[in-house]
Amino acid sequence: MEIVSGYKLKTGKIGDAVAGAYKKVEDTFVDAFLEKSGDGKGIAGLKTGKAGDAAVSAYKAVEDTVVSGYKRVENAFIDAFLEKNDEQAAREQDPSRDEFCRKEE
Repeated sequence: MEIVSGYKLKTGKIGDAVAGAYKKVEDTFVDAFLEKSGDGKGIAGLKTGKAGDAAVSAYKAVEDTVVSGYKRVENAFIDAFLEKNDEQAAREQDPSRDEFCRKEE
């Protein structure tokens, strides 16, 4: 354990035993509850298991339903209350007319 740059704490036999025991507990925890990232270099997150996977799937289904419903309401609103102006119609036919969407070459 480095305290000040270039110095190390003198742990002695008892300190080494405590540090070794702590390291074993830490390694056991990491193996049991954490998973490595896709590149294998870091820790990506908690292992979720079947219950976690089910919760993520349920959340995703609810999210998809809500987003889909919102899109239907939004599209209905647009169809009922909005119309394209001449400038917008021209931009859709010729995207280069839209100065904000032009790519610099």
